[in-house]
Amino acid sequence: MNFKNFSYWFILALFMAVGTLSWRVYFKSYSQTDSFNIHYFPKVIGEWVSEELIISDDEKAILETDNVFVRRYTNTKNEEVFLFVVYSQNNRKVSHPPEICYTGGGATILTSAQDSISSASSDLKINMRRLKIERGNITQIFAYWFKVEDSFTSNYWKQQALIAYKSILGQPASSALIRISSTVHNGDDDAAIQLIQKFGQLIIPHLQQYLP
Repeated sequence: MNFKNFSYWFILALFMAVGTLSWRVYFKSYSQTDSFNIHYFPKVIGEWVSEELIISDDEKAILETDNVFVRRYTNTKNEEVFLFVVYSQNNRKVSHPPEICYTGGGATILTSAQDSISSASSDLKINMRRLKIERGNITQIFAYWFKVEDSFTSNYWKQQALIAYKSILGQPASSALIRISSTVHNGDDDAAIQLIQKFGQLIIPHLQQYLP
């Protein structure tokens, strides 16, 4: 084998070795326990007061974390929204596109659109995916986005790319899925969307502190 051919095969073998290592690092399952507990996320936010809803052990097993909650927040006007948050410092699999759960649970996605919310106390703007979901005779609006450390995105693949990049560098990234939902009453989609916007603006300042 001449030097040129040897160099070619050497570079190819090196490339495959590096690629295999990167692939294994990315798809590695992290078993570390989170040192941060998101259940300290405020139960009272402005005029909104919450009650905790039950998440079964089977559901937690699917999510592969106990760092998850669903809360019903209500205010003095009897308005309500639901906040779902799942978080992990090490396991990228905890946050996945909610559409999978909706369709798997028998719901129908009627519409899907891009939207955004802006913080009530800063210039931070977050892009989110807004869905209109129908299950039986109940229609709801869902809005969700992902957080990877200090970055926010409504795109699942961008979130996974950010996690992959940090993982390849040997720096597992914390990740979270934040979802706000509101029930549509009397066919008034706009009212449900406005509730999500209003509540979303209030929780943005808490995301960095309670979901690092």
